[in-house]
Amino acid sequence: MAVLQLLPSLPLLLLCCSVIAAAAADDDGRNSQPNIVYILTDDQDVKLGSLEVQPAVKSLITEQGLYFNNAFVTTPVCCPSRSSILTGKYVHNHHTYENSVGKGCDAPSWRELNENKTIGLYMSQAGYRTGFFGKYLNNYGFEKTGVGVDHIPPGWTRWYTLRGNSVYYNYVVSNQGKAEEHKDNYSTDYLTDNVRRAAVEFIHSSEQDTPFFMYIATPAPHRPATPAPQYARRFAGKPAPRTPSFGGGAKDKHWLLSEGTPPLNSTITSAIDELYELRLESLLSVDDLVTAVFQALEHQGLINNTFIFYNSDHGYHLGQFNQQGEKRQPYEEDIRVPLIVRGPGVKSNSKTDALALSIDLAPTFLDLAGWPLPDDMDGESLKSVILGEEEAEQEETSYRFLIEYFGAANPGSECFFGTLPVPFLHGKFLCDESIVV
Repeated sequence: MAVLQLLPSLPLLLLCCSVIAAAAADDDGRNSQPNIVYILTDDQDVKLGSLEVQPAVKSLITEQGLYFNNAFVTTPVCCPSRSSILTGKYVHNHHTYENSVGKGCDAPSWRELNENKTIGLYMSQAGYRTGFFGKYLNNYGFEKTGVGVDHIPPGWTRWYTLRGNSVYYNYVVSNQGKAEEHKDNYSTDYLTDNVRRAAVEFIHSSEQDTPFFMYIATPAPHRPATPAPQYARRFAGKPAPRTPSFGGGAKDKHWLLSEGTPPLNSTITSAIDELYELRLESLLSVDDLVTAVFQALEHQGLINNTFIFYNSDHGYHLGQFNQQGEKRQPYEEDIRVPLIVRGPGVKSNSKTDALALSIDLAPTFLDLAGWPLPDDMDGESLKSVILGEEEAEQEETSYRFLIEYFGAANPGSECFFGTLPVPFLHGKFLCDESIVV
């Protein structure tokens, strides 16, 4: 069994990234680059069993492709993690430290440092038609960032992007740079379905001889995890998993986990169970999206030349170590994520113990596209693992990687006061520099 060793604090981990590839072409000169579809969920766990309620993901991707047993994010919170996915860089290199503008989330500093170095622009330069659908970065489109929904980041051919953070109704999207307002009517406004429709339309409008790259970012199962009406109460009464750490402290962990949160009472436990139910129900619409994307690719005759990736920006905990529904912790529930891929040359119904990190996705997409990897990316391409050209050692393998989280400063303090709606004990704060894994 592979042993996972997580680096404490913030030392740099040096990763080698030296793969240079050339674009492939058929004998007749026609571009043979594969299409790439990347489906990203928001807050989806692995440890709590959310994939078990998604039969389409299982039958269309997992059973037809490769499942990464050891896939992790390098920062378990939305905007920093998504910034790492887009750039292939650690937080200390892309400088998006938290979900606020002040911490770099879609701030002017993000646009200055990173927007000309994202996977969208690189794939465009590689000859791809590109499309972004759904949630970009948590503050996208708000004027406090210095730009509005009229701003389309460089490299994206099709832009259907949510303003702000994940919601399901009553939102605004940037539809090719024009504000499109939605209310609360399911048939016209449910965000997961609208993302699905826009993505399918993009596939149907694609040309056989022009490869495309799609980044499909659904809101589910992010809180409030509002399910579509046909799926409401589908999992009524299904409790959140009572894992070994559920409702218990951890004396060998940081003080926040050992004594920082009070025991779960019946009211809090009921709320955890309710949120768990909603999360599962909201994911059923993601399953519909996966089915629709697959069918559109089949209809266009593109499925055999298309890689489909399924992933999440980080995991989630629900009651572990007495903590309610959240992320941000450097433990299994929060950092381990689903990563599954199917496509040409990928062995069906296979698994790998190879280490895969969120920063590896951008280099992998570029490598599959036959485009040189930028020198400043921290991640490594997973292409050789995906195509079965490289096998990870199955026994006594030691994985070491960096987890970074700088915290959200409490006003008047340099420390993170936390995100749980319960008081911490002894007036203590969780300071960035005091985190010890």
